[in-house]
Amino acid sequence: MRILVLNQDWFVEEFRQAGHEVVTCGLNKHLDIPLEVPLIHLDSIIKEGMEGKAPDRILVLDNSAPIVVEGLAETNIPIAFYSVDTHHHGHLHGNLCQVFDHVFVAQKDYVRELTKSSPVPIEWLPLFASCAIEPCTNKEFGAVFVGTLNSDLNPERVEFFEALKNEVPLLCKTGKFWEIFPFGEIVINQTVKGDLNFRVFEAMMSGAMLLTERSRNGLFELFEDGKHLVTYEKNNVQEAAEKIRYFLEHTDEARAIGKAGRDEVLRAHTPQARAQSILSVLENLTRTKSPSRFFGWMNNFTVLSAKLKKLDTDLSRHALLTALKSASIAYDLNEELPAHLTYSLVYACCRYDMEMQIESGFRLLSRCIEQYPQYALIKLAAIRFLLNHGRIDEARVLAKHLEPLSCEDTFRHSELVISELLVEGSTVPPIV
Repeated sequence: MRILVLNQDWFVEEFRQAGHEVVTCGLNKHLDIPLEVPLIHLDSIIKEGMEGKAPDRILVLDNSAPIVVEGLAETNIPIAFYSVDTHHHGHLHGNLCQVFDHVFVAQKDYVRELTKSSPVPIEWLPLFASCAIEPCTNKEFGAVFVGTLNSDLNPERVEFFEALKNEVPLLCKTGKFWEIFPFGEIVINQTVKGDLNFRVFEAMMSGAMLLTERSRNGLFELFEDGKHLVTYEKNNVQEAAEKIRYFLEHTDEARAIGKAGRDEVLRAHTPQARAQSILSVLENLTRTKSPSRFFGWMNNFTVLSAKLKKLDTDLSRHALLTALKSASIAYDLNEELPAHLTYSLVYACCRYDMEMQIESGFRLLSRCIEQYPQYALIKLAAIRFLLNHGRIDEARVLAKHLEPLSCEDTFRHSELVISELLVEGSTVPPIV
């Protein structure tokens, strides 16, 4: 197979060793086709970066951001997606299930929820040890943590490790974990929202004993507490300190657990193991006709536009235009409009008209009123547009569809609701 991998370079060498042709593409400069800016169309990537040879399959790897390549909803090429940060971006990824043909999810607790509304298979595929690390018997450190320590991003983590350092000797730093983990007796892990993160697998691969939170997302389905790793209650400084002290006094036990953990990771949680699972799906993958594909794709670019708004006005507007085009295709195809995506539709249409001083969004909303009459939010957005442009009589006619509210009450409500939605952006809860 010829495989196009977007965003990351995970599994690329494993795919190539299995005999497949692989091209990577994304915003990172080390990829085969580095994108200088987001919002490049798939056709351009194929024409300019792949010498016109279309891939047989596309694999999109999560980079904790909206997708920046256009044209994935329109293509007939089968696509799989690996959702890693579902715990941060569940709404975004849930709607992207409409666009892709198979979705792998790293955080097990989210599989059931995504499955409820997904037209395609959702499969748990845990993370893995991202690189090979050789263990070391000559330990330089006792307990170590390597990771982000930013009080703005994760004040709970900073507070926990500051308190823990008052109880036991502890090396905390950012940087290259593979240069630290093998030389520590114990690697401490702290999660974000209970995720089963890369550090779990990387620490165990190093041969150090992993001390991690008793978290969810399949941790205890993969590993046994006391055999492959040791756990503590989240943010329980005293319990973590007690176990650190115990295992630093009983290093034979710590090293036995570290070896068992490493053996288990080598057996089942390597890039090779995950690559094989993905290839078995890609080989038989076909394009799925989803009921809300283009509405799901619209939401991706609505979210992207909101994120770009403070960074690059032109790119933000470009993303809004792509969102509107996707919504227009969805309308033409008479797709189902899920209730939770009405706010994304309204945001894109209203924001685009405000930015560009035109009424393309309003015209699309007016058409959607007829096709999706059950959603009051669309009517409220259209009423607000008419009022802002002095078209009072037209607004009154439309307001009659929202009785028993009076026209004046409807007018006030439209301004309140739509203004709040535009201020909050695409991350606000749905208003339907």
